[in-house]
Amino acid sequence: MIVPLLNWNRYHRKGSITLEYVVLFPVFIFLSLVAWQLFVVGMALMDTHAAIRDAVRVASTTGDTDQAKEQGEKSFGQSDTYKLKKFDVKIKDDEAIAKAKVEIQILFMASNPITFETEEKAPVLQSPDDFYDGFLGNGQLGFPVANIIISSHFGYRWGRLHEGVDLTGPFGTPIFAAEDGVVVRAGPSQGYGCLIVIHHGGGLYTTYAHMYPDQIKVRVGQHVKRGQKIAEMGNNGRSVGRTGVHLHFEVRHGGYPGGPSRGTPVNPLPYLQG
Repeated sequence: MIVPLLNWNRYHRKGSITLEYVVLFPVFIFLSLVAWQLFVVGMALMDTHAAIRDAVRVASTTGDTDQAKEQGEKSFGQSDTYKLKKFDVKIKDDEAIAKAKVEIQILFMASNPITFETEEKAPVLQSPDDFYDGFLGNGQLGFPVANIIISSHFGYRWGRLHEGVDLTGPFGTPIFAAEDGVVVRAGPSQGYGCLIVIHHGGGLYTTYAHMYPDQIKVRVGQHVKRGQKIAEMGNNGRSVGRTGVHLHFEVRHGGYPGGPSRGTPVNPLPYLQG
């Protein structure tokens, strides 16, 4: 019916706007808007993929989720037609995970925006430089530093129990995990400066203290291996001006400083001796 009507209009309305133009022009405009909408959706997908790809790459190679998030947002860029509604980067179970939620405007009608979510994962990489390739003892626990020089033993000192041993060395001396385990604490702690606590299973914990914040190389929840570099020796906390640069090293059963229970400190030396 429409075709005969268009044919009639073509032959009987010369010199004026013909009916096919009236019909086809809105269709052309609509199809153009749909094509532009699809183009915008494609651009949003590409920018989102770039954001989570770059965020995962940074997080998996550096372990720094803040830097990874910043890089991801930078890779996404800015647009007037779509936006990054939510962007999260985290490290869990030795995997870097980036999640993004994007909103895309509907260009040719008043409607709620299109939303979609996506995520990407990658294993956290360990550099060969993170592991000590020399001898760290053959005891139940390995030496937390390459050269054991004890400046203060376990026992009472200055009227109170010294709950570990102090191992002296130059500022920045690498500190290693004494055994395989999971980091349960890493950060500031009154008196300790900054400390790291590793749970080795069976209620056995090791504590490493007196670092500065930028000397901590691991994060809570990270799985570490015996001989893996976890920090560098500092002089933070109660160490300043009293005993000099050193590592305060503790072994505890049943808990750790800042945990649900402090546990029971024991002399670390029997654990380090083969």
